[in-house]
Amino acid sequence: MNSKDKISHVAFDLFGTLIKFGVQHHPFRQLLKWARENGRQVLPDDARTVMTINGSVDAISYGLGINPPRELVQKIESQIEDELSSLSLFDDVIPTLNALQFRGIRIGLCSNLAQPYGAVIGRLLADFDLEQFLSYELGAIKPEAQIYASILDRFNCEPKQCLFIGDTFEADYAGPTAVGMKALHLTRSGVAQPHQISSLGDVLAYLDGDNR
Repeated sequence: MNSKDKISHVAFDLFGTLIKFGVQHHPFRQLLKWARENGRQVLPDDARTVMTINGSVDAISYGLGINPPRELVQKIESQIEDELSSLSLFDDVIPTLNALQFRGIRIGLCSNLAQPYGAVIGRLLADFDLEQFLSYELGAIKPEAQIYASILDRFNCEPKQCLFIGDTFEADYAGPTAVGMKALHLTRSGVAQPHQISSLGDVLAYLDGDNR
């Protein structure tokens, strides 16, 4: 195989791929519901705005052009902390990341998330050397081409040298492959297509076959 086609970098989605929720309150939905009930029209890019502001709940509210009551902000902050406390890694995460690092594969995290949720990385993945490509830091969300370009630029690799893995088809398979990356769609409920895997452990077998 041409060395330019050999996978040397792997980027993972975060929630639903590496990390699972114990409880979900959907606090930003509640924020937008309050806004709607108080006369602010829902906009098509509201979700994108929430995930591309590098700031607190107050900063995100300001970016949305709303001024929620202090008690609602405090409720949302409390719910986020409750969600963060409930998060855990899927059982196949640590063995897979350890195996990749042992092979010398550089690993990245690429996620659409609001800034307060970024704390989960330090809480659950601090033992790993991971590059972070987070929507609120980059000002772009998957499946926008800009976020994948950021991965290739920082990794300084060719698209075919980077494998993207995640549980959302458009964001984690269609988006990366559109810019020339290799990708696997994680479907923990079962595999139906050649580009799908049911466990992160399957990544190692894919690398062994693809990098021969």
